[in-house]
Amino acid sequence: MELLKRIEEELLKELNPKVRLVLEAGRYLIEGGGKRLRPLLTMLSCGMCGGDPQRALPLGIGLEYIHAASLLHDDVVDGAQKRRGRESANLVFGNEVAVLTGDYMYAKALHLFATHGNIEMIRVVSKAVMDMAEAQVLELSKIGEIVSEDEYFQIIDGKTAVLFGACLSVGGMAGGCKDKETLYEVGLCMGRAFQLIDDLLDYAGDPQRTGKPVGNDLREGKSTYPLLSVMESLVQKEVEELLISSNPSEAEIESLRLRVLALGGAQKTRERALRELERAKELLRSFPDNHYKEEIIKLMNFVVFREL
Repeated sequence: MELLKRIEEELLKELNPKVRLVLEAGRYLIEGGGKRLRPLLTMLSCGMCGGDPQRALPLGIGLEYIHAASLLHDDVVDGAQKRRGRESANLVFGNEVAVLTGDYMYAKALHLFATHGNIEMIRVVSKAVMDMAEAQVLELSKIGEIVSEDEYFQIIDGKTAVLFGACLSVGGMAGGCKDKETLYEVGLCMGRAFQLIDDLLDYAGDPQRTGKPVGNDLREGKSTYPLLSVMESLVQKEVEELLISSNPSEAEIESLRLRVLALGGAQKTRERALRELERAKELLRSFPDNHYKEEIIKLMNFVVFREL
């Protein structure tokens, strides 16, 4: 796709710090791959609303930098060893460089929006970043606990879905759309579906495809939707003991993971993601039918039906 090619070029071009180590750490993360869903959605939303997608390119790049910064910070918080199938940036460059490179990327995103956007776009994006930070703190505070379904969706809305909402909303504004609120809701539903499938992949994914081993959420003491969806069939005390353990055995993790799958946790999670997908498509019906809208729907389908 031509848009994807332009995104990859601009991601590296705009990353132009004066300090070489920041450049190396930033390039390491960017060149490690990624679906680039956020800049793609920003540009496609602009095109769907009648604008030139190129107008939204620097805005999409800024939103991808925000996503990249959040990954750098998350990996430091989680003590991650792997990201996209290779050593994480914090492992290669150290926690200090990873955090400060993330800070640089946040600032770079703000500069891009100040240069190419407007005050309303900045408001939407800055609110999304605040929500992301709050959700990460909430998730951290719930480590070792079985969260409620409401708490789970509060966490995934903040850490993932709000940025999808910002992408659709900002792209629409760049294309002259007046209904940025509905576009935000479309992105929110899509982001929920994306994170639900991400959490499913942690239970049932192929490590060769995902680039990370299954069971990471359980290792980190996190209760996500596959587990929550079958909790009524599990012994709560046993699950709590595993989640709160600072060093659960691989046998314990694998046993619980397989029980969740046997009880239908994967199927229930995909069904919940499909409900979010259908809601997103329903909301999208009020927007013009064109090539860009078709591409957005293709991305929505990819989010839910990507291979395990």
